[in-house]
Amino acid sequence: MLHHAGAGPRIPATVWRARALVVAGVCTAALATACGPRSQAAAPPTGGGLSVSYQAGGADERAFLRERRLPEKVAEDLNKFVRLPERVEIVGRVCKKDDTSEYDPETSRIALCYGFVREVRSMFEADRTSGADRDPAERTAGVITETLYHEAAHALIDKLDLPFTGHEEDVADQFAAYRLLDQGKAGRAALLAAADNYAQYASGADPSDVDPSDEHPPDAARSAGYRCYLYGSAPQRERGAVYRALVDGKRLSMQRAALCEGEYDDLRRGWRRLLAPHMTDR
Repeated sequence: MLHHAGAGPRIPATVWRARALVVAGVCTAALATACGPRSQAAAPPTGGGLSVSYQAGGADERAFLRERRLPEKVAEDLNKFVRLPERVEIVGRVCKKDDTSEYDPETSRIALCYGFVREVRSMFEADRTSGADRDPAERTAGVITETLYHEAAHALIDKLDLPFTGHEEDVADQFAAYRLLDQGKAGRAALLAAADNYAQYASGADPSDVDPSDEHPPDAARSAGYRCYLYGSAPQRERGAVYRALVDGKRLSMQRAALCEGEYDDLRRGWRRLLAPHMTDR
């Protein structure tokens, strides 16, 4: 349930459930000081749903997250969209494990690492390729938003015991695309920023370090997947301009682009069916 590949072995939520009792993601008295204040704006109306808190450390990154309300917006969106029977807490924090954001089913927490925020922003600030004219702060905000939806997907799979086929990491990427592409221009920009960031990680990776047993697809494939969903979701009247922007023959080929509308329709239909019994509008 780590968001980026290359940080060691991952344990899917289904395995965690078989190995350990899932406990509520709340602060014990001993940890109350470390947990810090919870964001009331993102607190769900009942005992379930997503909430947000911030721990000390990473002052600049914490301010970046809070000023833009990135975790709060994701929590509010999902609390309005789906009924989550147990509490899941998004925690901004200093992470000791490679600054890799992840969902932990044992604590019911999504760790949003300040170091990850700092790393992504530095990558965009140093970017001299396509898209470098866009604001690094806004692109960073897009990646963080996509990360939160990806990790929230793991939480939904865990707490709602959702059935799925294939790899959980692929399904979580599809959920992030599903939620972002329903949010219009801002959501599309966030998903494109995530695609660009995965391409950055891919370009800087040593092929000999790629772990073929990692359940995450390679970063280059994740970048292509997000570009495909962006292209496949575009209205027909915009398809020409979107095609020229996304189908570059490298990160997204013409052959794959021909399949993208069907891929996007499948992921949207699939997630709606998975979540239908749990949607708030039922």
